[in-house]
Amino acid sequence: MGLPFQCLSRLGRGALFCAAKGCSIRTFDLSANSQPLFSWTHPSSRQAEDANQTGETHKALEDEEQAEQQPPSKRRKLGSDDAESNVGTDDMQGLPDTPANGKKSQKTNKAKWTPAKPELPFVILLTATEDGSHVIAVTGQDKTLWVFEHDGKGSLNELSQRAMPKRPCSLALTADGQTILSADKFGDVYALPLIPHPEVSPVPTPAPYPLSHCAGPTSSRYTHSATDGHLKISNASERLMRSGTCQKKGPSLRTRPYIVTADRDEHIRVSRGIPQSHIIETYCLGHTSFVTALCNPRSRPDILISGGGDNELFVWDWLAGKLLGTVDLLVHVREVLPDTTKIAVIKLIAYEVQNECIVVAICERIPALFVFQLQTDNAVLYRETLRLRGNALDITSLRVAEQTLLVAVDVAGSGGEILAFERDGKGWVSRQYIQGTTDIDEEPVLSREDLDKALYTVENLRKTGHDEEGDEAPLETPEQSSETKLD
Repeated sequence: MGLPFQCLSRLGRGALFCAAKGCSIRTFDLSANSQPLFSWTHPSSRQAEDANQTGETHKALEDEEQAEQQPPSKRRKLGSDDAESNVGTDDMQGLPDTPANGKKSQKTNKAKWTPAKPELPFVILLTATEDGSHVIAVTGQDKTLWVFEHDGKGSLNELSQRAMPKRPCSLALTADGQTILSADKFGDVYALPLIPHPEVSPVPTPAPYPLSHCAGPTSSRYTHSATDGHLKISNASERLMRSGTCQKKGPSLRTRPYIVTADRDEHIRVSRGIPQSHIIETYCLGHTSFVTALCNPRSRPDILISGGGDNELFVWDWLAGKLLGTVDLLVHVREVLPDTTKIAVIKLIAYEVQNECIVVAICERIPALFVFQLQTDNAVLYRETLRLRGNALDITSLRVAEQTLLVAVDVAGSGGEILAFERDGKGWVSRQYIQGTTDIDEEPVLSREDLDKALYTVENLRKTGHDEEGDEAPLETPEQSSETKLD
């Protein structure tokens, strides 16, 4: 089974972007042809192929060995007097070994050699600095964070690789683009310099205590902000919003950066940015299921839109911790797949098109994009659904052709595709831009089952009945409808 493009990120303000496909990263120019400008492949991806070839070799040797062994000859029924003298050599080969006491010894079955299936070093996260000068990626199998330098023309030069303590599940960059924020599912958020100092160990140092016990960042040159105790569970899943600034009004207040995180336990936490990330400003409480997507529109920095395992998208005054309203998403998903009962939002993005703030959502295993508009009164209105030939895996926007929207699509039976949607009046039209192909020499070949396990993991965050025992009753939220209800 060919691998689809699973991650997308724009490179600067032009038509360049990069896409992850299995264990590789490729760069493209939307204004040129569909051929990649550059391709980088994980150096250890060949090991998986070698392991598979070794397994096939061992299996072939076993089959050959079994073929050479002749089946035992049938024994003739003999009398007790002449049994010993009349048994031929062939018959003796078919007899089981008999010890001196006359009892048959048990045969021990020889264990067959079974090769372990290696986990492939897939690129699971991909982002770039605002100016497109650097690309940051995470490969899941080795929990490694990679930094590449971009020459502005599509070529990437590997600068560093740093092994993280736990597998990252979300990436963001500070406003100046010089610090990487990496969150993992155990509730820890690490801050790492974009360009590591040569004298500093490449592994971040965890804080010795939960956030509530820390007086400040650790003494390590890597600033670490641990979450409070209730997030430090094995199934927690942190999601990061881009760290930015918000002007708080008042004579004693000043512009300050913030870090916003979310988790499987329905919480959205607003913390101060570095170096005061140990201080929690507020919580945004109202979700009743896991939260996996956060969106902070550039034109509306006071507004946060969130989604996850709930049927709605939530709209917040995030600095005040106030829920402004919700907008129903499930009703629009059912127009695509009528039997859908639950949804899992993968990603939310917001961008400006003709002075309108557009919000786009994608959900796991749903072949469509859902387009909304954030209005000046904070209401979120549904605009339209853009149907796809397969499941949407990632989305990003390019600042060309009045904000082009790119989406990576998992098309069954192929290597996937990347579609470009462009504004046409008040709607969007699509054109096929890149058709993925299966590169036998560069990509591993997976079964559909193994590919699904690698690509579709968000729904697994949903709690079962056993997980929810002892949980508090969910907070009341505004009435749900296809339009946002404001308080």
